[in-house]
Amino acid sequence: MIVETSNWEKFGQSDNAEFFIIEESILSIVPFSKCTDDENTATQSVNIQLDFLRKEGKSAAIIIFMDNIVQQTSAARAIYRELPDPEVQLAYALVGGTNFGRAVASVFLGISKPKVPTKMFANFEQAINWCHSIIKTK
Repeated sequence: MIVETSNWEKFGQSDNAEFFIIEESILSIVPFSKCTDDENTATQSVNIQLDFLRKEGKSAAIIIFMDNIVQQTSAARAIYRELPDPEVQLAYALVGGTNFGRAVASVFLGISKPKVPTKMFANFEQAINWCHSIIKTK
């Protein structure tokens, strides 16, 4: 799945992904092509989100495009399970348009039970609609 980010404002970058504002209460993480996700990159990711949201005094749902991730370690999954703050990170929508992207997302959801609501979607439209529904309830 090719992600068009030219209309989104970039607010950060980790060793394996770029971070964007899609809308005021919806952020996006777009991993680099064929990247891996380990304890270090997972910690960077969560901290970039937390730093941005806390600095801005906001909360947001986050859409993560999974198709570019070729490997995710168990240590990364542990970080995503434990480190997020549900007060500011309202939900994670995992978008996997390819079989492999969906498989990576499924492994994460099947093994790690995150404290932030997390759901997998086949496309961006479904993910953003779910994010809107989550934001309305907060």
